[in-house]
Amino acid sequence: MTATHLRIITITKLWCGLLKLMNVNPGCLSKFRIACTIAGFLIFLPVSALAFDLPSTGDMPESIMVRGKAVALKHLINPLRQDQANLAKNTYEGGEVYFKKCFFCHGDHLDGKGLFGDRFFPPPADFTHPASVVSLPESFAYWRIMKGGQGLPEKFAPWDSAMPAWENQLTEEEVWKVILYIYAKAFEKKNTVTPAVPLEPTLEKGKEIYREKCSYCHGDSGKGDGPSAAYSSPQPRNFTKSHIKIRSTAFGKIPTDQDIFDRITLGMPGTTMPGWGNLSTSDRWSLVLYLKTLGRKYKRFVDKGKIHEPVLVPDPPPFTLESLASGKELFLQNCSGCHGVKGRSDGPSTLKIVDIGSDAIWPRNLGKPWTFRRGNSRKQLFMTLRTGLSTTAMPRFSPRIFNDQQIWDIVNYVQTLSPPQKPAVKKIIYVKNITGEVPLKPQDPVWKTVEPYFIPLGGQVMNSEKSYFPTVDNIIVKAIHNDDEISIYIHWDDPSHDPILAKTAPVEESPAPPLPPHLRVDESEMEEVSEEPQAQEFPDALAVQFPASPVEDGRRPYFLNGDSRRPVNLWKWQSHPNDAVEINATGLKQWTTQPKEHQLVFSKSAYRYGRYFLVLNRKLITKDMGSDVQFQKKVMIPIAFNVWDGSQGEEGTKKAISSWFYLVLE
Repeated sequence: MTATHLRIITITKLWCGLLKLMNVNPGCLSKFRIACTIAGFLIFLPVSALAFDLPSTGDMPESIMVRGKAVALKHLINPLRQDQANLAKNTYEGGEVYFKKCFFCHGDHLDGKGLFGDRFFPPPADFTHPASVVSLPESFAYWRIMKGGQGLPEKFAPWDSAMPAWENQLTEEEVWKVILYIYAKAFEKKNTVTPAVPLEPTLEKGKEIYREKCSYCHGDSGKGDGPSAAYSSPQPRNFTKSHIKIRSTAFGKIPTDQDIFDRITLGMPGTTMPGWGNLSTSDRWSLVLYLKTLGRKYKRFVDKGKIHEPVLVPDPPPFTLESLASGKELFLQNCSGCHGVKGRSDGPSTLKIVDIGSDAIWPRNLGKPWTFRRGNSRKQLFMTLRTGLSTTAMPRFSPRIFNDQQIWDIVNYVQTLSPPQKPAVKKIIYVKNITGEVPLKPQDPVWKTVEPYFIPLGGQVMNSEKSYFPTVDNIIVKAIHNDDEISIYIHWDDPSHDPILAKTAPVEESPAPPLPPHLRVDESEMEEVSEEPQAQEFPDALAVQFPASPVEDGRRPYFLNGDSRRPVNLWKWQSHPNDAVEINATGLKQWTTQPKEHQLVFSKSAYRYGRYFLVLNRKLITKDMGSDVQFQKKVMIPIAFNVWDGSQGEEGTKKAISSWFYLVLE
């Protein structure tokens, strides 16, 4: 009996016990939902919680094939560890590999909290955990890096690990180097001792820490040109310019020492820059001392006897409806040109200011306050408006033009554009049961009565043709059925829509407000726009994924479009043509469109102010058993999602993806 079978039996027994305990009968929907939720929670517990599914050295095969060569693992040792003369050099170079390939998921701190750390289930490995891979022989790490999640033994299905197989993307030497780095840094973290007496910050200590912690991104000389710079967006700060985005000083002025210390401590949310609060206070102040030597402006500032004049934030006045109305008017006049009418980064002036290739990134999506760099409290928003964001298109709102009350008015309105906090991720999507016809259009008011589910997305980084920074990082899903048909509603934010969509679906774009001259698009510099909308090179697209056959043994297909043993059924909608097709897939590139007579999915779409809206509809049961998902009540049906932003060149394997979730039809 495999570990997976044991786990299924354990969950089944727990579920049956819950049903018995609550005296559930099939007609009691509320009790069934409770039991189903708990059972779903058990299925999604970290594998360590049930103590069955963590791989160990006992699960490691005796040998593996690497590029056609058999490699025996039992007595395999890291050949670079024997080279003591070059150990430090090889370890540092292993860090360069890590910050090009691994830190998106595993993070700068090796704790599994990288940019995509909260996007996939199970989460990336925390190498600082006592039971992590670094507590095992290096041959084990070699196996896991070379073969990735799909290379795990059969008993670990459904593991769904997003860990790529690196055997065709890294050389053996690079693999051994990154193993040196991971083991060395994880060992350092576990054995760091805080001195009894705090040390005085020193320039020399700051230089040492910078070399170890910061140079991989910011470069040896602080120009923002480290090995991982090309894999970061926004790109790392160029310290030689003496600017940081988040300051307490006026626009264009150098930051205070406290500003620099705070950024080191807190990091930059939504970017690859983590907070370094794990470093001692002395170490962080040592970094401040060193960073100030990388730009000439700090010395000139001191030599000229200047002093900082921080921007002061007054206490916020009471919230009023009059303030909200004024804030909306001010926002539409002064902010919507970039941020759009609904704050979704779709303003018309983005044609001038956004250039991903030059790192001129999209304006902040104000509907996602958890991505705000400084924070989303009223005082933090006030400070951002007053000081602007250096090196970006976000200007300051000068007190000579906007008084404090007007700034508070804008702040009050901005806070209405988003939820107060990031929505919770729920693994089970309940499909509401209704009488009558299911809604077929995203504009149908019945959708407002259905519970929304927040689904996080990460870039597809498993295959060499990747999407490191997909535009779409989450979707919202709702679902309804009427015992005959199912309709799945999805919306997602995309600041640019496929122009051709306007020919076949409702499209509303953010209009151009009266903009300041420096933000206006010079029409003479713009390409001549055809009166007839043209399709962009790659369509925008979304695919909903299900197992093609019922999951009877507890083993779902591989979450990244299945495999040869367990195919998936995809419902893929594209902006051009504005239609959905049914596809069967056995891998990232092994896709087959079903014959026309078997196409049973219908779609309706719309685009409004930076957001796509889509409804997909199909009969619950079809005749295509084995190639179509079949929807049964009270059955947990795996579901996952893929999204492409065609305007950013996403197509094929370049896309945003989710892990498996579950649908449960009421």
